[in-house]
Amino acid sequence: MIPAYKEHSQFIMILAIMYILGVWGGPLIFPIYPMFLFLYGLRGRYFEMFIIAVWTLMLADYVPVEIATYDDMKWIKTLKPLVPLTMFMFFIRDRESFKPYPKLVVYFIPFMVIATAGLSDTLNFQVGFQKTLSFVLMYLCIPLFVVILHRRDKDHFWKALLTFIIGMLTIGIILRFVAPDIAMEVGRFKGVLGNPNGLGVILNLTFVLWVLIRRFNLATFTKKENMYILFVILLSLIWTGSRNGMMSMFLFYVIYKMIQVNWFLALVLLAAILTFNDQLFIVFVGGVEFFGLQNFFRIDSIEEGSGRGIAWVFAWQEIQDYYFIGGGFGHDEHIMRPNYKWLSMQGHSGGVHNSYLSMWMDAGILGVVAYFGGIIAIIGKTMRDNYIIIAFVASIAFNIYFESWLVASLNPFTILYLTILTIFISNLTGKDYVKDEFSIEDE
Repeated sequence: MIPAYKEHSQFIMILAIMYILGVWGGPLIFPIYPMFLFLYGLRGRYFEMFIIAVWTLMLADYVPVEIATYDDMKWIKTLKPLVPLTMFMFFIRDRESFKPYPKLVVYFIPFMVIATAGLSDTLNFQVGFQKTLSFVLMYLCIPLFVVILHRRDKDHFWKALLTFIIGMLTIGIILRFVAPDIAMEVGRFKGVLGNPNGLGVILNLTFVLWVLIRRFNLATFTKKENMYILFVILLSLIWTGSRNGMMSMFLFYVIYKMIQVNWFLALVLLAAILTFNDQLFIVFVGGVEFFGLQNFFRIDSIEEGSGRGIAWVFAWQEIQDYYFIGGGFGHDEHIMRPNYKWLSMQGHSGGVHNSYLSMWMDAGILGVVAYFGGIIAIIGKTMRDNYIIIAFVASIAFNIYFESWLVASLNPFTILYLTILTIFISNLTGKDYVKDEFSIEDE
């Protein structure tokens, strides 16, 4: 990992300079940021463009501390729409070099058509159109860039990508000690992300990405590097107190290990979890109380989902008006935000916190069926070569039950999610791919 930092030291310095200019340089960042993005694109430096995309979306997730007088990351939230637009522009320019094209976006075209049709009933057409455009471009461009970087840079791309993500997580750990007001929220760790639950999602996706990179021999890490990666992920996860993040990662790992024994048993286990979830919940609560971890897992709020139940009931009531075709992308936000004060009085803060309900509000039941129909088709195609996708989809299916990030696009979760799906659907593997056991040993 250290060689990767050294190899890209100049690029890391440029990111640091852009960060400093953005926070303290006033309007200087607005010509500087697009200039670097376009220069990298003109020179065909797709790796730098991709890392800038990840870096931008991670920083844009940041939420100012309570005592802040202004949003010091507003600049990057303003500039982040340039990410998919710039990627698409240089894809069009260099489209021949991207061939053969990955087909991930094809599986979601029916969903995109239905969601776009919902804009006819949107409460804010401009915002809805922008969100639709960014969603389509991200699902198109991220797989394109992942595949071409895999072909061009091979293991260098995958090792550098994971090194960068772990570096950002490490910065969060450092901030925990040197600037706790930034890294903490109400006693819970959030690192460089906007909130602890968001960090939990990133950690789950990073863990999956690490496992897949090693499983498919996309890159190799030394034993010390593997130990450090696992240390950063687990320490951050424990500090977040994100029950969703913990359970998502645990679910992925258990099913992943079961698949190595027998894929059919893994499906039986998954079916048992879905069937007996109420009983498992009772066992979980009993175990937490037995070990005296009630405060850590916040048992007093777990049954109602930390106020999420209030939002879910409200969202379901609103869905009745947009049952078959929703109100377009962003409709869930247009409904929730005007009612934020009332929902806060009822004990809930935030949005819908459920991707299924958010998607239903945005694209209707037809959109929900189309999107997850695409996921099922991906599973069917991928399972011919590898059953690990079962573990990934099960983990994500659980995760999005409590978070709404799946219906958005310009967030740090979607770009990692699409990267992982691209690994599966494009059958990306290293030359010496072997189906070995999971460990932190040197590969």
